[in-house]
Amino acid sequence: MNLSFTSSKSQLAALPIPTHITLASQSVGRRQILDKMSIRFRVAVTNVEEDRITNADPIKTIKMRAAAKLDEVINHRKVYMIDEKVKNLIIAADSMAVIGKKSFGKPDGREGVKTMLKELMGKTHVFTTALSAGFLDVGGIVKKRWDKTESTKVTMRKMAAAELESYANRFDFSRFAAAYALNDAPWDLVTKIDGSYTNVVGLPAEIILPILRSLELIT
Repeated sequence: MNLSFTSSKSQLAALPIPTHITLASQSVGRRQILDKMSIRFRVAVTNVEEDRITNADPIKTIKMRAAAKLDEVINHRKVYMIDEKVKNLIIAADSMAVIGKKSFGKPDGREGVKTMLKELMGKTHVFTTALSAGFLDVGGIVKKRWDKTESTKVTMRKMAAAELESYANRFDFSRFAAAYALNDAPWDLVTKIDGSYTNVVGLPAEIILPILRSLELIT
């Protein structure tokens, strides 16, 4: 009987090189969106000091912050345990609400939550997310990069003083841009959304889905 065997090296060479996905954010909302897409990923919290990255234009500020988080991971791959033997997609983002020339990022504590919401209630603001993503080939070589933004108009109703006090005390909303999270806020706080819902959660599907499809990570 004549038997022929393929070497293990040949078999390994024939296997496609996987792409690992890293979310450079500790945002619960962003993780939830990727989870709902059935995407396997890991989280890496960067050392970027966001508050030091500012610009007179709030949109430029969040674009700079998202880009800085991405660059931090790309430039310090070993620190963030990026496996250079495979391909990697790194996703970073930053969000902010804007009314006129005033921007609303993460509030400072519970008093900051109440102060911020008092300014947002009964009005329509623009919630914008800046997303920066980088695709790295084997060896950590950046093959492609995306820097995009998505904006949504959000209208809030007014809350009575007692309701606002209860809102600020029942959960740590200082973790969220504009002091609210669609998945955790009272169901009727936001009365209208004109645009992307996932953008307000923190990771616009309108941006991330085309990226994932272009890399054939989803169908």
